[in-house]
Amino acid sequence: MKSAWFSAALAASLVAAGPTAPGAVEAVHKMTKRQTAVSGLVNSVVNSGGKVKAPEGAAPTRVEMEPRTKQVPGAKTVKLRYGPYKVPSMKVVNVFGEGGALWNFADNAAPKPCEDDCAIMGINAGLEYPNGTNANIDTGLWLHHMVLFNIGKGRKDATCGDALVSLPHMIVGSSATGSERLFSSGNERTQAILPNWNENKVGYMLKPTDKFALIVDLMNDNMVDAVVYLTITYDYVQGHPAGWDDMKPIWFDVAQCLTSEWPAPYAQGKYSIPAPIWTANIDGDIVGAAGHLHDGGQAVVLEVDGKVACRSDASYGTSPEFIGKPMHGGPAEHISKMSLCIGDSLPHKKMVKGQKWKLRAEYDYSKNKGDSHAEGKPANVMGIAIMYVRVPFKG
Repeated sequence: MKSAWFSAALAASLVAAGPTAPGAVEAVHKMTKRQTAVSGLVNSVVNSGGKVKAPEGAAPTRVEMEPRTKQVPGAKTVKLRYGPYKVPSMKVVNVFGEGGALWNFADNAAPKPCEDDCAIMGINAGLEYPNGTNANIDTGLWLHHMVLFNIGKGRKDATCGDALVSLPHMIVGSSATGSERLFSSGNERTQAILPNWNENKVGYMLKPTDKFALIVDLMNDNMVDAVVYLTITYDYVQGHPAGWDDMKPIWFDVAQCLTSEWPAPYAQGKYSIPAPIWTANIDGDIVGAAGHLHDGGQAVVLEVDGKVACRSDASYGTSPEFIGKPMHGGPAEHISKMSLCIGDSLPHKKMVKGQKWKLRAEYDYSKNKGDSHAEGKPANVMGIAIMYVRVPFKG
């Protein structure tokens, strides 16, 4: 188990204790002052890789593309390349005993798709080599996970905004009361393009004062260091169109307000991991949701008031780029897709304040092998879902 779990346990105890716990408020004030220090600690102590100078001849960092949502007047599509990041080889082992890992690297210099007002209608992540070619498991590189934060006035995380401590926000030098997790992706690289879900006149309303930051977690199965770019492709329209609604991201997590990683309770067989119950604090129409798991995972299930609202199922090795060499007895075929909860697969379409929402992550190693470390111990797992809710735009 990672030594970082001491910090996670501390955070969890503060969250559970509540604001009346003796010394809790003072502790949080001290932690708030140290948020930037936490970011620097993760980047400099945990990681031997990180952000590096762009190689000569690298592809452009901003690529204007053919619009993917032509049905929307004025729609634009742009791919931004963040980094580049050096991911150490398998020969380099970090303080957690992981080889070939760039662990939760904080990048606070993350450009937005627009500098003025705009509405984001679609988003997805990828991984590329400097020359612009795709980087995936078939060449030994993984987009283990990334998290996109929006930091700005009025940006409060829906599920961690009332917690005393939120480690992911601290990693990027912010807090859950002054920023929110807008988007995340694992190596399955799920696309969230609202017009293609038949959701129209809705977008995430960006303002000039908003600032983006990233957590980037990458893996390298090769015996030489690699340099790659994280890509995020955005679909957006300029301005805040009249008659459009805003979009609120809701983050569900088995390790809510921690670093999302959870120790695998078993090395074989079937199990599930429940997340803490979250009480809805907004009203709105649910646009869609999708989950994220590690290998061995079968589904992320969201329940509201005891009824299933979303089941996001994992598929494995559906294209050659998601098939690689087995590492430490692990799988060759990896998660390549998580099903979306949209339309008919989203039986519950209303979020109402006071509802009780709960996530569980289902794993079954008899169906799909899980990942493991060099010494044979099972790797940590995840269980995450991101939901988008349509809410009135307040300007």
